[in-house]
Amino acid sequence: MVKTKFRRAATVVVAAALAATSLAACSGSDEKATGSDGDGGATNITFMVLGASQEANDYLAKDAIPKFKEETGIDVTLQSSDWGSAFQKITTAAASKQMPDVMILGSIWTAPLAEKDALLPLDDYVAKWADKDQIFPIMLEDGVWKDTQYSVPYGGDLRAPIYRKDLLEQAGVDVNNLPTNWKELEAVAQKVKDANVCDSPIWWGIDKSIGLQQGFAQLMLQNGAQYWTADGKANFNDKPGKEALEFLVSTFDKGLSDYNLVYSGNGPRPLVAGQAAIGLGGMTEFANAEENDPSVKENLLVGPAIAGPSASEGSVAAWINKLAISKDSKHPDEAWKFIEFMLSKDGMSGFDEVYGVLPARADLENEDWLGGPGKALMEVAKSAQSQPPHPGMMQFGKEINQLLEPAVRGTQSVDDTLVAIDAKLDSFKG
Repeated sequence: MVKTKFRRAATVVVAAALAATSLAACSGSDEKATGSDGDGGATNITFMVLGASQEANDYLAKDAIPKFKEETGIDVTLQSSDWGSAFQKITTAAASKQMPDVMILGSIWTAPLAEKDALLPLDDYVAKWADKDQIFPIMLEDGVWKDTQYSVPYGGDLRAPIYRKDLLEQAGVDVNNLPTNWKELEAVAQKVKDANVCDSPIWWGIDKSIGLQQGFAQLMLQNGAQYWTADGKANFNDKPGKEALEFLVSTFDKGLSDYNLVYSGNGPRPLVAGQAAIGLGGMTEFANAEENDPSVKENLLVGPAIAGPSASEGSVAAWINKLAISKDSKHPDEAWKFIEFMLSKDGMSGFDEVYGVLPARADLENEDWLGGPGKALMEVAKSAQSQPPHPGMMQFGKEINQLLEPAVRGTQSVDDTLVAIDAKLDSFKG
């Protein structure tokens, strides 16, 4: 695995949409929808955003889009999707050549879509990009697949240690001396368990999707594990990967985590609800507190990066989200102008603020809107790493999650689980 480190990270509370129309309805064979007005009117491009937020709707509809049109004469039509169905919508649209001109991509989407020849190479645009030097280089590198730039970053979802300060204090934990390695993390979790202040000292992100896999991925990165060997073979059964899974399983065996604590996706997350005292998260935790129980927000504490026994230094995990252009866009130059606008200093500041995202530009690190939680996360994000790109990553998450479940429930050994993961990944045919 090629480690990706950067000095900024972001959390996607994330994106917005104005139109409730489907992807196919807003793009495709209709010339006006895809960007060329037959009556000589303004060029029109489509922009697919993910998630839903009234604040983001208002920002895009009343501020960003009108300002962009005023500067360039280019109209932008918004499309929407939830995160859960967006990748399938995009791949379906790519097969029928009906993709939006510009789209948000999840962190591991670049390689799978580039491998399907769905994305426009951006190297020529990036080479002439006046603001390129303001973008954190390794975040920019995360949009590269097979030596070609296919996407550019606007931020990423951070997974850092987040603690419930009040629960730790009830358990007698010194909140000014938080864990920096797994041994210390286990000791804190044991104190929380002994004090019986919550249901599950540690919550590893288990949900109805691939939260368990993401929790394991974070331990892999914390321990310096390599997903792939030099010749491209799966490498989860190497020593750092084995240590990561052994530690994860041990927290369930010792009652420091509970596999029955599953977040439904709605309402307060386990940290906010007080069901757990330790988790791995980002600005989403603070946003969830603000939405469900604002009094909890002041008790959410960002801890230092954590190292596993095989790692030389602590790290946190990041999912870097990006903007890309369809390979079949009829207006690639106009689409790139829109990306430049959105990722300019003012454009990115406004965009990131309403989306709950920490900026990808070096000249935005002192923005007032970041607040205390954002600045604390930016500090720990200096050690961040992302999962390595691979065209099969979208499938791998679900498959690894399923293979991990018997291990944390004690019905399959660590060794057998890792052998099964490597075999499953090596069988990927694209």
